[in-house]
Amino acid sequence: MHAVDAQSGAERSGWPVTVQGDPVNAPGKPFNAYRSLQRPGLLLLDGHLYFGFGSLCGIGDYIGTLAGLDTATRKLTLWSTVAGSDTQRASIRMAGSGLVSDGPGRIILATANGQGAGASPAQGPGNKPPGGLGESVIRFAVNGDGTFTPKDFFSPTNNATLDKKDTDLGSGGPVALPADVFGTPAHPRLLVQVGKDGRIFLLDRDDLGGMGQGPGGTDKAVGITSPHGGVWGHPAVWGGDGGYVYTVENFGELRALKYSVTASGTPQLTSAGTSAEDFLKMSGSPVVTSDGTRSGSALVWVIWSGTGQYGEGGELRAYDPVPVGGTLRLRRSFPLGTVSKFSVPATDKGRIYVGTKDHHLVALGRPSAFA
Repeated sequence: MHAVDAQSGAERSGWPVTVQGDPVNAPGKPFNAYRSLQRPGLLLLDGHLYFGFGSLCGIGDYIGTLAGLDTATRKLTLWSTVAGSDTQRASIRMAGSGLVSDGPGRIILATANGQGAGASPAQGPGNKPPGGLGESVIRFAVNGDGTFTPKDFFSPTNNATLDKKDTDLGSGGPVALPADVFGTPAHPRLLVQVGKDGRIFLLDRDDLGGMGQGPGGTDKAVGITSPHGGVWGHPAVWGGDGGYVYTVENFGELRALKYSVTASGTPQLTSAGTSAEDFLKMSGSPVVTSDGTRSGSALVWVIWSGTGQYGEGGELRAYDPVPVGGTLRLRRSFPLGTVSKFSVPATDKGRIYVGTKDHHLVALGRPSAFA
């Protein structure tokens, strides 16, 4: 882990720090850097940096790992997704999505498919996380010294099937929904999670649901939207016009899901429309720009992965946020050259920035002056 001065580009004194050692829940099973790839986005929380590891292209034996680093003392803590194992997979992958924090001392992430008995949870309550947490959304509590402990989890009841078919939940990253638009008194803090099998889970961040804790041993989710296309990435959120969530499907479309509350008072997401254009394998996750929640001010931005094998012919696409007649209107597309897989645009002060695979930083925005 490197710390680079933003102005000079020089390495900070005392850095880099080598990621090494045994996870706290897997003594004798040291971190394997050769078979690990740092895949999710980083999280800086209360002076500590948290980052996750998945596999290097699924090659060989590997294990998911969460790391926490005190930026002042440079003390490193490692935690394994499958306690006591170094072969049972359960990557923290999330296709570049970031680790989530919804408040002080809280971290939320998702894991991919496990391998073998105990790699993914058996039936049990969320507040008693087992040692194997593949195919799960996990909420951690951060301790006073910056270390972390799993406190709650959700795993689908068909997690064993997801393991076998490589249709893992953790291909997508969790997104916390803002409480001022999404949520009810019974479920004020919601989260959305979608993976390769295309089911869109609406979860309570304070009671994720465990495994098989719903009526008759079903999933204890606040809501489940029927399967659509699988997602490699994270949803985007628009808090205006009643609330929308957007997903980009692998070999599918950009989909808009409308937030509402049922007659019984339960939050739900329902498919409201899709783009007419398709999105090929490894297209990026969407982002929304807007003037707060003012209706008519938002755009949904997505990087389309192009028609070439390595991202050639990529585009940045901008869509209206509210479907009309079931279709999301494409406002404009911008050629980018060769794009990286799962690439997400950055936004700042009315500008959109995209780093491309052919060594360009592309910036788009309104001109600084108008005639």
